[in-house]
Amino acid sequence: MFLTKEQQMMLDGEYGFAIAKLTKLVVKIGEVNDATKLIPIKNAQIAGVSYFTVGDPIFSFFNMLSKDKVKVSVPSWLNPAGMDMERWEEMGVLESFADKQRRIIQHYKEMGIETTLTCTPYLIGHQPKLGDHLAWSESSAVSMANAYYGARTNREGGPSSLASAIIGYTADYGLHKVENRVPSIIVDVNTSTANFSDFSALGYWYGEKFHGVIPYFKGIKNTHIDQVKMLGAAMAASGSVAHFHIENHTPEARKVDMNYVTNIVSFDEKDKKQVYDHFNQIKEDANLVVIGCPHSSLEDIQYIHSTLGEKSIKEGIEFWIFSSQKLMQTDDAKKFLTNLEVKGVKIFTDTCMVVTPVIRRNYKNILTNSAKAAFYLTRDGTNKVNLLSLFEIMEGVSE
Repeated sequence: MFLTKEQQMMLDGEYGFAIAKLTKLVVKIGEVNDATKLIPIKNAQIAGVSYFTVGDPIFSFFNMLSKDKVKVSVPSWLNPAGMDMERWEEMGVLESFADKQRRIIQHYKEMGIETTLTCTPYLIGHQPKLGDHLAWSESSAVSMANAYYGARTNREGGPSSLASAIIGYTADYGLHKVENRVPSIIVDVNTSTANFSDFSALGYWYGEKFHGVIPYFKGIKNTHIDQVKMLGAAMAASGSVAHFHIENHTPEARKVDMNYVTNIVSFDEKDKKQVYDHFNQIKEDANLVVIGCPHSSLEDIQYIHSTLGEKSIKEGIEFWIFSSQKLMQTDDAKKFLTNLEVKGVKIFTDTCMVVTPVIRRNYKNILTNSAKAAFYLTRDGTNKVNLLSLFEIMEGVSE
């Protein structure tokens, strides 16, 4: 791999032990993937935040970094934590967990990282531009950056995204290169995608069948940002698909080289039904609704508010929405929050159902409109889920 003079100095320890270790990590990842150089990044989105997923080993990593007092060199922000940083007791989080979670956030903050604690940074002002090179790590955010915005990022791990944020570079391989961003499969969508959950079902179906392969979707008429995020999130969860194209909608769709297409498949009503049937697992009453995987937008909140109307959530059912603190602090959001809370809807920020320990510990039967949430909540056998449209959920749990 060719390194510039500055990059070689970083690797050789001229900027300290921690910088050398982080540069070595990025270089080694690049060498494994046949990269010939490092490229500068515009910004980074960093995973490895929830204490539930990283555990105590992360503190050894932080200790190494803190000795050299390293800081990020590009704008950087964080993935969700394992709890709502203010309402963690209300969620049922233990104080021992909360203490360590706060320590983790403080370490990141000291490195100059914006503690956004969201998987949808693009909903709070961090929209990448076409062609920007990034080091993003959360799977659904990576998918949106590549597909919806036309930026370029591989799915980084927590340590590699942090390393890139600090040194300012990532390795030039994978989805950073134009030739690796072309589709191999055309998907004709021949059934309705009227609901967000339909987009989620389509993404889950594709990812499970065509792991890691970039698709080109035809037949999708509407591509609101919330619809696309549900599609991409489910594909990333079930099949590690980090990029996709939608005919006439996504920025690179008109320019891609279709000569690489090797297969044409269709997504029909029976395929969609199979996904819903797969996630139709609850044989008794549900005790929790989770919405916001990826984090809910203001439009999601507004829809729930208008659909609920004068009704309230039935007794015995918890209804949790997950979103970003920054979004929920806006004047528009505040218009809905008080009324929703009175009617039994709880809005938690900073975290989500996938990275908090309380869901698996305290709840068994869960309703959701997200195939990504359904996939992660059920894969260890702890929970059972029903995947439904948001309208069906609201109709079933309100009175």
